[in-house]
Amino acid sequence: MAGYELIVKSEHKGPCLPNQEKDAVDCLAEYAVSTRLEDLPCEVLEHARLVFLDTLGVIMGGSIEPQASDMAHRLGRQGGGPCTIIGHDLQSSKLNATLVNGTAATWLDFDSGHRPPPGKPLLPAAHPPVHLVPAALAAAEARGASGAEFLTALVVGYDIGARIGLASRLRAEIHPHGTYHNISAASAAARLEGADVIRMKNTIALAVHLQITPSFENAFQGRTVRNVYAGVGSMAGMLAAQLAKANFSPEHDALGSIYGGIISPWLDPERAVERLGRQYEITQGFIKPFAACRFAHPAVEAAEKLIKKHPVDPDDIDAVEVMTFDWAASLDDQKPQTDLGAKFSVPWAVAAMLVRGSAGADEFRSVALRDERIRAVAVRIRVKEDPRHSAATPQKRPARVTLKTRHGEVYTAEVERSGGGPDAPLSKEMVLNKFRSLAEPVIGHEQSEAVIDKVGIIGDIADIRDVTRLLIPPGS
Repeated sequence: MAGYELIVKSEHKGPCLPNQEKDAVDCLAEYAVSTRLEDLPCEVLEHARLVFLDTLGVIMGGSIEPQASDMAHRLGRQGGGPCTIIGHDLQSSKLNATLVNGTAATWLDFDSGHRPPPGKPLLPAAHPPVHLVPAALAAAEARGASGAEFLTALVVGYDIGARIGLASRLRAEIHPHGTYHNISAASAAARLEGADVIRMKNTIALAVHLQITPSFENAFQGRTVRNVYAGVGSMAGMLAAQLAKANFSPEHDALGSIYGGIISPWLDPERAVERLGRQYEITQGFIKPFAACRFAHPAVEAAEKLIKKHPVDPDDIDAVEVMTFDWAASLDDQKPQTDLGAKFSVPWAVAAMLVRGSAGADEFRSVALRDERIRAVAVRIRVKEDPRHSAATPQKRPARVTLKTRHGEVYTAEVERSGGGPDAPLSKEMVLNKFRSLAEPVIGHEQSEAVIDKVGIIGDIADIRDVTRLLIPPGS
């Protein structure tokens, strides 16, 4: 009976803040409801616009993948609802559009992410925008919200999920998609639908209940069920906002119960509210320069650095050694069989850079898996852990690439961390060019430029549908 009393009937104290009447969820809910666009610094809004544009690009790039496209046609139809299924002349309900767009956003593994929680061991970073943008866009589109309303919801929604992520530590076996950024999606949708503080607090707690606990192993195996995790999480966030409107009630202290013991062994509520309203977590994330698992990026950057200094004919490559940190060293499959498996393969990602001089979306699509030149180099790449590199995480994520040619030359390049984050941001032009490369095959050059222009002034747009009408192929 003692176990039952302890586990089932106890009142968890996870979200309580010391010497305060309010708990962390109260503070987050008040912040989500009260923040105004004019409260947000210009640099925060500028970064939020880039994150939004980047996410629209990866949704469009993923929307044309066969399985994602099939899903879109199964759940959407012309005139099928108030919400756009991006990349197709199809519409659907808020829930279905959120699910489909969230799944497409994940497909290329090119989506932006957030820093991992502090401490050891290093854990994977989560990916707020693939949960947040589809839900916020559907909620805004369904009611014709303004661009200012959408942008504000994007910033505060990102903050809430990210802060709960930083205040906890998911068990290492759990893939972070479909977990705490459900709460980001829910908070943004509720904000756009006019929630007050009480409804926002219930929305957050209900979204906590709707977590999934997906296996990270699926990513290593290249199983595409992984690509729906964030779509399900985004849809769950939207559902939580609707349940709160319908007066569903959550467990008392759901956050402490689930993030203080079930999917995370502990919860530090002070981290969730530290500098709330002063530091905006959307500025602490990263925008990916390569379409692969973030852990592979340092090795790819080192390979890029190497070939810029020492151009090498791929046919002359005899062997390549990659020394990196523990998580990256585990991504050692030399012969990936699926596009997702290739995205979680350091040998493939590095080989793509050495052979094609690129590790963008096209280097990981199914057709690229038939590139015998990349395959021939990938099998010559050995990935090993350097304990010194592992010890440097999470502040740094080093990688060293050593290439030996058939003629006896030896070249080495090393990087300390991945580019794209706040300590090494991509230029605005790099983000715009990434968007163009993903959007133009779907909506053409003219509409892609129109989307860039609209997102650049989104705070002045009266109706978000002025943006979403541009996200389907021209002539539809």
